[in-house]
Amino acid sequence: MSVPTATTEAPPAGRCGPARIARARVSGWLLLLPALVALVVLFVLPLVNIVVDSFTEPETGLGNYASLFTDGYTLRVLGRTLLVALVVAVVGALLAYPYAYAMTLAGPTMRAVLVTIVLVPFWTSMLARNFAWLVLMQDGGVIQKFFGLFGLGDITLVGTTLAVGISMTQVLLPFLVLPMYTAMEQVDGRLVPAGQSLGAPRHRAFRRVYLPLSTPGVVAGMSLVFVLALGFYVTPALLGSTRNAMIAQVINVRTKELLDFGGAGAMGMFLLLVTLAVLGLSRRLAGPKLATAASAGGRPARGRAGGERTSAVRPWLRAHTTIVAILLVAPTLVVIPMSFSAARTFRFPPDGWSLRWYQELFTSPEWTAAILNSLQVGVFTALFATLLGTTAAFGLTRLRPPWRGAVNGFLLSPMIVPHILVALVVFSAFLRLGLNGTLIGIILAHTALAIPFVVIAVTARLQGMDGRLAGVAASLGASPVSAFRRVTLPLVRPGILSGTVLAFVTSLDEVVIALFLQAPGAITLPVKMFNSVTVQIDPTISAASSLMVVLVSVPILLAQIAGSRRGPR
Repeated sequence: MSVPTATTEAPPAGRCGPARIARARVSGWLLLLPALVALVVLFVLPLVNIVVDSFTEPETGLGNYASLFTDGYTLRVLGRTLLVALVVAVVGALLAYPYAYAMTLAGPTMRAVLVTIVLVPFWTSMLARNFAWLVLMQDGGVIQKFFGLFGLGDITLVGTTLAVGISMTQVLLPFLVLPMYTAMEQVDGRLVPAGQSLGAPRHRAFRRVYLPLSTPGVVAGMSLVFVLALGFYVTPALLGSTRNAMIAQVINVRTKELLDFGGAGAMGMFLLLVTLAVLGLSRRLAGPKLATAASAGGRPARGRAGGERTSAVRPWLRAHTTIVAILLVAPTLVVIPMSFSAARTFRFPPDGWSLRWYQELFTSPEWTAAILNSLQVGVFTALFATLLGTTAAFGLTRLRPPWRGAVNGFLLSPMIVPHILVALVVFSAFLRLGLNGTLIGIILAHTALAIPFVVIAVTARLQGMDGRLAGVAASLGASPVSAFRRVTLPLVRPGILSGTVLAFVTSLDEVVIALFLQAPGAITLPVKMFNSVTVQIDPTISAASSLMVVLVSVPILLAQIAGSRRGPR
């Protein structure tokens, strides 16, 4: 006679009762709370304060906003800034689109080389790249000598809007290539040959089929570059002049020298409104087509028409790709040899070789203090941003989809706001709190700036992970802590590592906020480099630029190596 026994079955993986779902939602908000509070205190409230100042300083009303369009000088600066941003976006797109297309046609080895070349600027300090362009475009520099071959040797570049535009285009070119390449990867490479087989010439098949499907990447890249160009400060300050000033330079003068927070705030709000309008328009234009581009052809382009790709790279495309590749790596190729120059001037190529500037870099109390300050700020920024960003990413995964999108947008907001406006907001708030001129102030500001990078890296890793694994571990008797430590954490660790590296590099290479918050005891290496060009001519910047290249590239390379070793396992 069998005796019935009661058995308890584990709930199917991925299914939870209402009470457990509710607890997950609450825990998600609790995990998000530290990052939300940090951004509200360090970013949102200061931004609101700037908005209030723009309407109330020096007197209540719309006077600051009216002056944007009635003051002749301000109006010219606004127009110049918008025009330069537009030209940089358009010229950059014309350079980037064929390069990205060549990446989809090249074989695996050549594609890896082209991708690496695109990533080189990310591994090079932006300040070092601008210094390299200053060396190349100075009077008697390589570019002026090249123009001299055509009888144009008397052209002066440094101090002109043209020099600013050239440098900005090179600096922002990777932000165009990568979105375009991502969109092109989703387009079936057989569509253009199919159009040709139906009687269309190759150029018409490309224009009517391939170009519309790759448009989302073009729109995304151009809108991103336009928005980033609006808030550029370092490039116009180094390569431009006060006669051809852009809006970021005027905001800096009104904030730091005139303490005109009302006028500077109105300019910052104008930039923010233009940014939101451009991003909204690009989303409207590219959004509906993005799904079409993503679904066209089924599988990624790299796996299609394999033998046809390499032969399809025509001579003009090879030449264009080579020129763009040289443009991308040129600053890095200039900075490193310059650091071994024996001359006391910024001359390239060097007439003699010496290690004197490295000796000066590591023996000068001012330079060593700047290096130590940068490392200290970078490490603490990476630590705080990783803790806040990682917990926020875990919290996002537990929210309902409508809330998830809104909260994620809020967490990424420091990336959307023009950089010069972030510096203005931080400077205004920290001036009242007494944090200006302190390393803790720079660390807090950099933390708010770095949190979005950690959130993106960790969230991407969580989205690629099977969410049922922790439930399976729990059904096998593992405690929540043990399941997290033994299952979830090892799978998410590469994303956390990537976020930490991005946060460290972002802080290490950041110069605008550090310039606003600088003081004799709180000068970071990028600020010291900036001052060594604008305040005093100190050739030690060449050695410092090479050091910045190493400090930025080595953590990224180590993170990639660690990730590739974990991949096979």
